[in-house]
Amino acid sequence: MKGLKALLTLRGTYIGIIAAVMFQLIFFSVWLTAYKGVQDRMDNMSIGIVNEDQSGVTNIAKELEQQLPFQVTQYDSFEKASDKMNNREIEMVIQIPSDFTTTLQSGDRPSIYYWINQASATFSKTMMEQVANQVNNEVNEKVFSFQTEAGAAMFEQKLQQLPLEQAIAQAVGEEVQTALKSLHPEPVEGIIKKTNAVNEFSANLVPLMVIISSFVGAMVMIMQVNEATETIQSSYSKWDLFLSRQLINIGVAFLSPFLTIGLMKLFDITSHEPMWMIYLFQGSLFLAFLMFAQVFVLLFGNYGMVFNILALSLQLVTSGVLVSRELLENGYHKLASFLPATYGADGYYSIVFGGNSGMLTHDIAYLWLVTGVTFILGIVAVSVRRDKMKVKSPQNTASMGI
Repeated sequence: MKGLKALLTLRGTYIGIIAAVMFQLIFFSVWLTAYKGVQDRMDNMSIGIVNEDQSGVTNIAKELEQQLPFQVTQYDSFEKASDKMNNREIEMVIQIPSDFTTTLQSGDRPSIYYWINQASATFSKTMMEQVANQVNNEVNEKVFSFQTEAGAAMFEQKLQQLPLEQAIAQAVGEEVQTALKSLHPEPVEGIIKKTNAVNEFSANLVPLMVIISSFVGAMVMIMQVNEATETIQSSYSKWDLFLSRQLINIGVAFLSPFLTIGLMKLFDITSHEPMWMIYLFQGSLFLAFLMFAQVFVLLFGNYGMVFNILALSLQLVTSGVLVSRELLENGYHKLASFLPATYGADGYYSIVFGGNSGMLTHDIAYLWLVTGVTFILGIVAVSVRRDKMKVKSPQNTASMGI
């Protein structure tokens, strides 16, 4: 029991206990408040409609725009809508082909295409597929009802023009009604097209996995380097140690991409960007995580781990990997712009799924902005701390022969 008493006298023991409690408390609080009322914010999501059928006979596009519980935008061309979708500004594109009405009038089954971007949050992709199926069912109900009503009216008009006895006309009318009922109950075929799709399901986990592993790794590394720094801080100035820590951060940050790229190759994760771009992006992401986690440790010492736990939870929630950021509570949605994981998730969607390669350059720029801001905050944190380097007394210098 002496060992227990000794452990209870150490600060590190209580820091570990606090961390265990705070992990559960923070994750419950952040995740449940961020995702509360997600269904009520569906109208924040955007869908594009491209109506190439200019016959004017059907009003499907206008009806969808009025009835869908989303922000719906009409586009003149599929190319414009596709670019918006690749930029992740809209979740899905509904395309009504130019031959929709003529195919329907000829008695064949026309198609409506539902284009869903796979380089987006898991929840959003699943929800858009459900929406596509629901929309197509509603379109089929309206088109089928329109077909039966129009067909019945046409036959009744023709019968009235023919010199038939009432009984014969009634019998023919009943036959017509029977024939109309034999129409295809689903006259419109809904075709779901998945853009930027990958074959392996495991590839969908890469953005989330990289964010978790990179930030947790950065958080642990910063804590261990801080403990090592405390053991030698009496021998070196605070600025010497700070500069040394930054050199370590940069070195590790730009060595880590070799491991990341190697693991992606090992597990056959496809990439749509050149290796040098992936290297630069992963190095920038890890450096941003290191600088971000470092600020709290420089300000609060080992107790800064609590703030890093909070930062981890916030970044997982707001990154847009599990649930689209548009569905989050407004405060979390705004906070996402200031956290490096947001740009990390966007970048890896571009790397793994493809789409808009220009977004990767945008994400790297923002990661360097986060790195610069947190580096400046780190300088401020060090400047307000006392330098604990021991001042050498004259007796000590004399004994050293100085």
